[in-house]
Amino acid sequence: MNESLTGKQRVSHKLLSERLESVKPLEQNDIETYEIVKDRITGEHYLLYYYIHIAVAEGGHKETYYHLMPLESDDVLATIFGDQAFKYPEHWLKPYLRNSSDDDSYVWYDPSFVEDFDHYEQTGRKLQDMLRAFKEEGQFDENKVRELLRKMDEES
Repeated sequence: MNESLTGKQRVSHKLLSERLESVKPLEQNDIETYEIVKDRITGEHYLLYYYIHIAVAEGGHKETYYHLMPLESDDVLATIFGDQAFKYPEHWLKPYLRNSSDDDSYVWYDPSFVEDFDHYEQTGRKLQDMLRAFKEEGQFDENKVRELLRKMDEES
């Protein structure tokens, strides 16, 4: 039971409610809240962010989404003293737990994949543009194909 939450793939809501305690509320309004919380068992700290989503298309049905990002000791102090920004999503750059719609558990989400996706999407567009220009040029001899492939290798 002393296992860190960071070592689990899925974390139940029940386990979180048993282990987490509030350390310091940071900011709260009608739709979102930021708070530093601590795992009673391991002493690890997390930045808790939750917000209320109102599904207007579903008659105003409200859903609450929770996110928990692990914090190092220095990050805890810097955040508490206002020296470190904590707003979601721009400052949530490392893996964090977020609640799953499948069941009553939390799963790890790695935001760095979004950056990777953006990079690959941009590379794909460049390669498509190169292919389009090659086709429009209409010269398909061996030297032109080699030149195209060399340029594509440089881009990717």
